[in-house]
Amino acid sequence: MLSNIQQRVRTLLSPEIAYTPIATDPDAPNGEGTHLSGRHQGRDVYLCFWVLGAGVLLPWNALMCTFPLLISLTEEGPLRSNLPSYLSTAFCFANLFFLGLAQRTVASVNPIGRTRWALLLLLAACIVLAYPTLPSVIPALAKGSAGSRAMFLPLLLLLTLVLALTTSYLQSAVIALASLWGSQEMQGVMSGQGGIAVLVSGSQVVLALLSSTEKEEASTGAAFGLWALAAGFVVVCLLALNRLVQNPAITEVLAPLTSRTTGADRAKDGRVTRTVARKNFRIEFAVAFIFVVTLAIFPPITTTITSVVKAPPKILQPATFIAIHFFLFNIGDYSGRTYLPSIGLSSMTIPRLVVLSLARVVFIPLFLFCNIPARAKGQLPAFPDGVYWLILFGFGLTGGWISTLCMMFASSPELNPAIAEDEKDIAGTLAAFSLVSGLAFGSLCSLGVSHVISGSYFGG
Repeated sequence: MLSNIQQRVRTLLSPEIAYTPIATDPDAPNGEGTHLSGRHQGRDVYLCFWVLGAGVLLPWNALMCTFPLLISLTEEGPLRSNLPSYLSTAFCFANLFFLGLAQRTVASVNPIGRTRWALLLLLAACIVLAYPTLPSVIPALAKGSAGSRAMFLPLLLLLTLVLALTTSYLQSAVIALASLWGSQEMQGVMSGQGGIAVLVSGSQVVLALLSSTEKEEASTGAAFGLWALAAGFVVVCLLALNRLVQNPAITEVLAPLTSRTTGADRAKDGRVTRTVARKNFRIEFAVAFIFVVTLAIFPPITTTITSVVKAPPKILQPATFIAIHFFLFNIGDYSGRTYLPSIGLSSMTIPRLVVLSLARVVFIPLFLFCNIPARAKGQLPAFPDGVYWLILFGFGLTGGWISTLCMMFASSPELNPAIAEDEKDIAGTLAAFSLVSGLAFGSLCSLGVSHVISGSYFGG
């Protein structure tokens, strides 16, 4: 066991072998065996989980990057200033509800089938959003009669619920499968979630900088292109899933599920879930609190921060400035998820993860000293743009790093001995449920931070 753990740490600390098997059997010929016979790991499996992890957060990131278009179509007033909060809150709570439904059957449902149908539903949603919903239907409702405008927000909420449904079941299935495979595959999922955010927000920045048309037309074209690309990426996710299904190790990976097929075992699912939840309470709290802090600020509050330059060039004008802010945060988040987990892994403990999670609250007052509306209108001093960028990058970096460590610890018996081998998928999906709980509660906290900034819980 000790030699297995040492090999895992050496693997994580060595970038050049970051995708090699995470634990070898010292009795296997030439050291090629893994801790489960026949387990095929390495770069190919890691990349498949990276792609699937990216697919999990694709709806959320694409929705956030659609906010500029939706805001531009909304009439002046409280709805316009708080539309991101409404949609992000609706998404997070719907995600939490649907994930809770998925959690009830995670111990007995094959994650392969669940992943496939969730991806197909997401593909259909992306196609419908790319055309005709965003370029035609939404603008027609926003600019139409009073009756049409009354349907604007309900339609947005309905679309948000559909995206939350696909995200929840896809997340449950992918996290369960990664937990069964190993902690390095779990890191691949977390890294992919950060990677898709970088790709989506980066494309938004490029489109904003290259646009020479009117703002609304540019936002509409960007939204169409964004969701069309999203549909293409879902196809890539389906190919990655098929690659995993063809892996010779898949039967052995899914072996814990086959042992739960009897009615007696299914009757025990609820008790097992509660037992695992109690074992991992500190980890579940830590990962939830990370995202409480994150969603309290990003994106509902950070999208209100503008450049301190009085006559800004195009790159610092609000539309581009906000696009860059998404990109910079996501670069930090991806770096934290991908490159930092191996640093100090051997000395990391669950109590330290809890402390690191709590410490991120320091970012909230730091953002309040940036150029929020109250400071811009009241001529109060604010941090320069460069300082704001550094704070934003650090905010993403620490969130990505600590959340990935929490997810790795939650479902790995090697890193967290309290978890048994046959509890890995349950532990992983419970940690994911806690993560989404943090997102939901954090979105509510954003209304409180909004009150601090504007003096109103609903803007205006």
